[in-house]
Amino acid sequence: MLGILLALTIFVTFCDAQCTFYPLQITPGGGPEGCRDPNGRWFSFGTESESNCIRCSCRQGVGLSCCNTVIRPKSYDKVKCVEKFNKFTCTVFAVQKANPAVACKVTKYVG
Repeated sequence: MLGILLALTIFVTFCDAQCTFYPLQITPGGGPEGCRDPNGRWFSFGTESESNCIRCSCRQGVGLSCCNTVIRPKSYDKVKCVEKFNKFTCTVFAVQKANPAVACKVTKYVG
């Protein structure tokens, strides 16, 4: 039962995280030496990097996984409020349309 709960927790975490996976590229005559993203950036095994609210990690035997780190409000008054993005904290805030200096009450975030 504990194993099922652990698997469910991991599954839900990955679903909310908005991740993209890039498998290892095997070169002829040898094994992989790291990971490469679609833009050609190279990552050594065991490294992690974060840029523009995307966190990537390269794991030997697995490949490169890149996840969106933006946290978004899910439950708030969508009639009275609007979302504003903070690129420094990778967070989307809900603020009042009438007075953007006032934050709206949010009961649930995803990301």
